[in-house]
Amino acid sequence: MTALITSPFAFLWDKPAIEPFMTLLNRPWEFQPKFGDGGLLERINGAFTWDTDGFVDAVRIKSQTDAAAIRMDHAGGKVWEQDGDALTILHQLVELPAPSDPRAPRLVIGSAPPLWTP
Repeated sequence: MTALITSPFAFLWDKPAIEPFMTLLNRPWEFQPKFGDGGLLERINGAFTWDTDGFVDAVRIKSQTDAAAIRMDHAGGKVWEQDGDALTILHQLVELPAPSDPRAPRLVIGSAPPLWTP
């Protein structure tokens, strides 16, 4: 008898996560699975490039309780970043205004030249 293995990512296709996940899938996001040595899915990475603004949104989902998302500007500066459970992160990405929207985050919070040390 073969044991049924349930994916730790099955929650993405169940309520309540399916709604925000499908919203991102219906936008031109590119998702890439990352498989471990045993062939099991370890994480899902996704990215979306805003053509008109040069910004990039990205998400990493490791499990139902471990996810992170970021928005970077055209110069590589971090303008928004969140981590937490996958459902919260997915909802925050769906609700994040387009970069051209006046309500969108603009302050670069993660860009600095590397420190020179002798």
